[in-house]
Amino acid sequence: MKKLLTITAVVLAAAAPGALQAEQWQVLGTRPMGMGGAFVAVAQGPAAQYWNPGGLVKSSDNVSGMDLHAAVNAEFTGGIIKNASDIGNMANELNAIQSAQSSGGSITPQQAGDFVKTMSLLADMNKPGKGALVEADGGVNFKFSKVALSVNNFTAVGMNPFIDTQNLNLGNGGTSVTSINFPGGSTATPGDTTYQAAATSLTNALNTLNASNELPQLLCGSGGCGIGITTNQDLANALANYAYSKGIPASQITDAAATITQYSGSAAPVVSGALTGGSYTNNTSNLTLDAASFTEIAAGYAWTANKWLSGLSIGGNLKAINGRMATTTFQFMNNSNTGDAFKNMLKDAKSSWAPAVDLGALWDVNQKYPKLPLHPRLGLVVRNVNSPKFDMPSTVGGKYKLDRQARIGLALNPAHFWTIAADMDLTKNKTEVDGYDSRQLALGTEINVINRKAFNIPLRAGIMKNLAESSSKLAYTLGTGLNLLYMHFDVSGVISSQKTTLDNSSIPTKVGVAASFGLLF
Repeated sequence: MKKLLTITAVVLAAAAPGALQAEQWQVLGTRPMGMGGAFVAVAQGPAAQYWNPGGLVKSSDNVSGMDLHAAVNAEFTGGIIKNASDIGNMANELNAIQSAQSSGGSITPQQAGDFVKTMSLLADMNKPGKGALVEADGGVNFKFSKVALSVNNFTAVGMNPFIDTQNLNLGNGGTSVTSINFPGGSTATPGDTTYQAAATSLTNALNTLNASNELPQLLCGSGGCGIGITTNQDLANALANYAYSKGIPASQITDAAATITQYSGSAAPVVSGALTGGSYTNNTSNLTLDAASFTEIAAGYAWTANKWLSGLSIGGNLKAINGRMATTTFQFMNNSNTGDAFKNMLKDAKSSWAPAVDLGALWDVNQKYPKLPLHPRLGLVVRNVNSPKFDMPSTVGGKYKLDRQARIGLALNPAHFWTIAADMDLTKNKTEVDGYDSRQLALGTEINVINRKAFNIPLRAGIMKNLAESSSKLAYTLGTGLNLLYMHFDVSGVISSQKTTLDNSSIPTKVGVAASFGLLF
């Protein structure tokens, strides 16, 4: 027992230093995906080499054979799709302001409010954790008795946007604008008391944005929009008088004031930067793609440790990993050619090799305590214990550290045909999206409808949640298959409960599919 505690302490200590840097744990295989990604304590068959090499140990119900699998997942993080969609919805209002600046037209209070909102949305695009993550895995796993061999690839591509809020060419070059016009307008206090009150609320809102009168300068420039607009109060009065003359209700002015107040905090730096910044020709807004592809060639082995603890098995993998790292930045404001960007990404990719080690332990509790119900099993796995490093492209330099990951699991069998499992990451893992971390909690179940080796239809379901992101919602998984004689055909999928809006349509923030074919005996 003391030896077991010593081994456990060493494994956990090895996991702790890497708790802040690692790739996201990828859900390898259709059976684990169908069960929500809970498989560390189930760990059977060829897939056990990845999930927990302690599960490679030979037993009467642990199959051998071959498993060929592939999967792809996509996830939008940080609400980026809704953010981008909202900016698109504001495009007409921005176009109306630009048109007014170039042709001597006027703007409404609503357009002024939407302008400030758009500045806030642009700032939000640069918040950490906003982006998109595409992951794919595929390979082949072999298990013969308690020895395993595998070749698996894990690829992740992170899409990281950056919006240059300093060089926006707003106001046709900032303070030089003189062409916005309010025909017959005035900066005097409105005569109608309702519009006067609305103008006061709009003045107060503009003061929360910036008391230094930056929005009037940005919109009207040195010409003051033709009627001498230089202060927040001047702009508020001019908009109120214009609304009154066009029959626009005073409620639009107060609504604009509420919008400006709501978004003033994040919009203020953008308005200030747009006033003093350069033109679109200097804009450095871009989309950076960071890609990491790891091909693992692994050999695994497991042995029983009953002399330490009845029911305990311990396993490990020795791996040679080829890491292929790539990055590219697409300057979409400068009309960069996307094809060239991807060509440069592939051309500059850097490939290197490094060794790595995995360790795993699986405890069949009933072998020590046979009277316990539900046949409980406990699992612990640490991947990439030595945290291998890989060369980055010459354009970036340095090393990429594939840090270790640790995961625990519990499995129960209420009946011989029914499995319930739960997993949790012990490490908080980084992803290819800057500022977006992953620490997964997974729950799943599997019911074998017929439960015969010659013919079986498994039904699987699960849920998963990212504990590292407070805004993360549950994702649901389903899976099934057909086990005929020694052949296994399986499919599974995942979809998030969290939705985002794109072109007025609701879409899930995370989706994924997996398929596999196996010969198991």
